[in-house]
Amino acid sequence: MSAEGQSHSGSHPVAGVDLGGRGFDDLVERGRLEERLRGAPTPAILLHAPAGYGKSVLLAQWARHDPRPFASVTLTDAHDDPAVLVAALVEAFEPIEPLPAALLDAVRNAHPNLALVMWRLDQALRARTVDSVLVLDDLEHLRGEPGLRVLEALLAGTEGDSRVAMATRAAPPIHVARLQAEHRLTVLDRHDLVMTRGEASAFLGEAGLDIEAAEMEEIVAKTEGWPAALYLAGLTRRPGSGDGLPETGFGGDERALVDYMREEFLAAAPAADVDFLTRVAFLDQLGGELCDHVLQSSGSGARLAAMARRNMLLVPLDRHDDWFRMHSLLADMLRAELRRRPGEEAATLHLRAAEWWDAAGDPNRAIGLALDGGDPARAARLIWEAVPAFNTSGRQATIERWIERIGLERAAADPHLALTIAHGCLAAGDGGAAEYWAASARPLLDPPAAVDDELRAGLALIDAALARHGVGEMAAAADRARSLLAREGPWTAVTELLAGVAAHLAEDPEAARRSLSDAARRAAVWNMPLFQVLALGQLALLAAAEDDWPTARILASQARAGVERSGLVARPFAALAVAISAYVDAGDQRREEALADLAAARALLARLRDFGAWFEVETAAALAAAAVELNDAATATELLAGARPRLADLPDAPLLDAWIEEIEAGVARISAGGVAELTPAELRVLRMLPSHLSYRQIADELIVSPNTVKTQVRSAYLKLGVSSRHEAVEACRAAGIARSG
Repeated sequence: MSAEGQSHSGSHPVAGVDLGGRGFDDLVERGRLEERLRGAPTPAILLHAPAGYGKSVLLAQWARHDPRPFASVTLTDAHDDPAVLVAALVEAFEPIEPLPAALLDAVRNAHPNLALVMWRLDQALRARTVDSVLVLDDLEHLRGEPGLRVLEALLAGTEGDSRVAMATRAAPPIHVARLQAEHRLTVLDRHDLVMTRGEASAFLGEAGLDIEAAEMEEIVAKTEGWPAALYLAGLTRRPGSGDGLPETGFGGDERALVDYMREEFLAAAPAADVDFLTRVAFLDQLGGELCDHVLQSSGSGARLAAMARRNMLLVPLDRHDDWFRMHSLLADMLRAELRRRPGEEAATLHLRAAEWWDAAGDPNRAIGLALDGGDPARAARLIWEAVPAFNTSGRQATIERWIERIGLERAAADPHLALTIAHGCLAAGDGGAAEYWAASARPLLDPPAAVDDELRAGLALIDAALARHGVGEMAAAADRARSLLAREGPWTAVTELLAGVAAHLAEDPEAARRSLSDAARRAAVWNMPLFQVLALGQLALLAAAEDDWPTARILASQARAGVERSGLVARPFAALAVAISAYVDAGDQRREEALADLAAARALLARLRDFGAWFEVETAAALAAAAVELNDAATATELLAGARPRLADLPDAPLLDAWIEEIEAGVARISAGGVAELTPAELRVLRMLPSHLSYRQIADELIVSPNTVKTQVRSAYLKLGVSSRHEAVEACRAAGIARSG
């Protein structure tokens, strides 16, 4: 079971221990604090105190007594990645009131557009109709800017009687003072969470402890109202557990509680159980099969369940006692103990865990454990295997965090990591950086017999995408990648896309159509939206070149919708799909949509850095063609001026050369003839004249009256200097503005 980004609806305990069969949360009734939480007037609530102050217990009790539905997410380091955090939020809200699927789509691509993610999250929250409480436990794990920006949107979009309750043991990563000044945040800190004498007395009394008043005062004084310390004090006061608290008092820090746990709790546990827990304490969750593999033993599942029943501070994560987590204080203490053990025991255990999680399909845990175990080579291989899924599902931030942890110097010496960085740069639109890292990887792949074929395919795909020596090299590199990828997988979608583009530019439409259709299908299967929209856009250009405008419209519309749905609107690599949408819309005289896409694609095109000439020329040509369709000769001329020089890098791309010449001729005709005087409405009518529809049928298509069509046709005839429909069609064809569909 993979529990990365695990979320839980409802409440959960903080410790799997009990006093006389009763749990901590059954004994510690915090009515006064629950009342403050229920009546909090602000949309956000923060519980800020060290471990052991009952933050999670208090939230669980509030959930039991409040009529509003509760959802909760226990945060981990993985949630610093916005894709993981948003997925956890969507899962948490699912049983209460599902959030729209578009929210997840916004993070399922390389380098998610955080502005779009935040906007969609804000809108999704404001549209909710069910008041609820979302609990974010262990908030201290959110440290990076992407995760905090998602949290900011979450707080901003929480309205009405809904609440976001956050618990943290470390300094909160949010602007507490500002939020309090804006009356948006209620804070309960350690001073609020300590137990009063009355609560402590009631708690120990409910535990069945017969303690005289003087001794009760001593216990309360020594624990200073610290709930977890009182709880452990109650454990030690049960029959046969000892004579009370240690002589040293609790100063309110975690060190004192850890010492107390060691002396009064673990000392009484069987040595075999303590050793077992020490060796698995580094795991964030404990399962029978996992622990068996890590310890090379058997029976771990039954042992975990038995220890949970014997108050060994294990928290069940499900109702079947399959998975547990260790109380954080106990885990911290035992991890330190494991690190102090001599030899390579800790490293060996980490690497076995990495092996298990890799087989279980959880690369995030597997890679982190491999790094913790001191095996960067294994981590590098796992990172490379994760590239297609992570780059296309918004997990690039996680990859960058791994690379940063390993270091760029080590990455440059490892082909897996060098190619990982190269493909990340490619997805970000930085061709120069992609080429640099591919060059770093190239000598590391020699001799080929000693290297995984998928690595060599990854290098070939960089060569194909950049196509520094023309379309022939692009096709050859794509063929190399195709021959090296023996098994079905996500890289095949990229391979077929680039092979299809090469065939299209080399004027082999049938081969292009086969490869591009295959690429679109594979990209959909592997959830790779960026490559899917590029394949659909290229198919739209292919249809337009064959004068099949109905098909071009459908494909361009699908590609453009995919860009929006998948949150690719700010990715430079999406420039081509947006440009093709502008071209098709301009041809249909959907002027407003075409102008918007033309501006958006030009902005994305400007952000490309030393990218493949084919991509930049094709994008600029589509935009220039759109400008011609919109009668904007100046914009078309400017775009062509940027595209022409790069054609020198594509000596074997006759299609692009011919298209540029056709667009230049259209610019000349606009400048020389009466076409420039035509209004958008007149152009729209003229484009439909070759279809042989009657004026009434044209009016129905355009949703105007027949008289309006006749008026626009007469006006266009005068501007073109023609007197019949046939002459008008010929004039339009000569000016490059006629269409057959």
